[in-house]
Amino acid sequence: MEEKCNITNFCSHNLKDCYDPVANTLDIRSDGLYPSNVLSNLCSNGFRFEGMVCGSMEGFLQSLKYKDKDKQRQICSMKGGNARKRTVTSWQTDQIVWWKGYAVDRQGEEFLQLVRRAYQAMFDQSQRFRDALMQTRGITLIHSIGEMNPYRTILTSQEFCSILTDIRDVYDKRDKNLPKRRKRVFINMDNVLVESHSVKENQGNEPLSMCGGRIDNIPGAIDAIFELQKDFDLYILITTPWNNPSVLLNKVEWVTRTLGDMFKEHIILTSRKDLFIGDYLIDSIGNYGTSEFGGEWIRFGSENYPDWHSVILYLYKKEELDKRVFKACDS
Repeated sequence: MEEKCNITNFCSHNLKDCYDPVANTLDIRSDGLYPSNVLSNLCSNGFRFEGMVCGSMEGFLQSLKYKDKDKQRQICSMKGGNARKRTVTSWQTDQIVWWKGYAVDRQGEEFLQLVRRAYQAMFDQSQRFRDALMQTRGITLIHSIGEMNPYRTILTSQEFCSILTDIRDVYDKRDKNLPKRRKRVFINMDNVLVESHSVKENQGNEPLSMCGGRIDNIPGAIDAIFELQKDFDLYILITTPWNNPSVLLNKVEWVTRTLGDMFKEHIILTSRKDLFIGDYLIDSIGNYGTSEFGGEWIRFGSENYPDWHSVILYLYKKEELDKRVFKACDS
C-alpha cells in the first residue's frame, strides 16, 4: 500500500501518539506508538499464505503487482521497508494484479476477498499483530496517510481499515462467546488440607508423615475443595520423604477416600513447586520452591489468609465470581 508519508524511523523518541481520545480514533502509521506501528503494513509481521512466505503485509501487497511468479515470491518474502521500494505503477493501466500466475481484477470482489484472506492469515499466525489489533477494541481505525483512490493504490485507507475492523470484531464476538479458562489452583496437602499429631509434634518444616499419631482435617478444607472445584481447575500437591514410600501411599489414599474419584488425575507428587505453571498456589510454608512459584502464592495460615473462609472470599473477589456465602462446616 502506498503511503503519502515516507517516515519510517522506528526510534522510540520519534514515534508519534496516534490515538485521539476526543474522536476515539487510532491512526495506523509505521511511525506511531504501539499498537499503531505494529498494525502498519510495513511492520515485519511474518506469516504464510497459500504456500507463500510473507515477510510482511507490505511484501504481500507489493508482490501482487508482479506477474512473474519468481519475482512475486521474492518480493512477498521481503520486510515492509524493502518491499515498498519495489512498488510499480504499471498495473494501473488495466487494473489487473496477479497472484500465483492468475490475473485478478483490482476493482473486483475477488481481489478484496484475496486480500482479506491474507490479513486473516497474518492475524491467525502473528501473535504480535493479533495482540495489537485486539487492543483497539471499541476504537475507530483510520489511516490518514494512505491513498484514497482505488485506481492508484493496491489498497485504499478505507479498504485497509475496514478489513482490520471486520477481523477484530468477528474475533472479539467469538472470544466473548467462548467459555472463560478456568484458573489453575495448586493446593499443598500438608498443613493446608490436613495436619498430623504424633508423639513428637511436626514442626512444619517437613512433609507430614501420616503414619502413627492422629490425622486431622484442617477446619473448612473439605468444604472449600468442593466449593472451589466448581469454578477452578484444582490440583493437590503431595510432598513426601523419598525414603518412606508408605507415606506417599497413605497420602494418596487419604485424597481418594476423602475427596473421591474426581481428584485421581489431579494429584501431583513433587519437591519443586516453582516448576508448576498456574495461577494460584495455596501453601502454608515457602519451602520446596513455593516462594518462586510463577503465579500468586496464597500463604495459608498467615494474617491475610488465616483460614479457608478468607481464602475462598479472596478468590471470589479476585476472579469476580458470584459472591456465594461460604461457611466452614467440616472439621
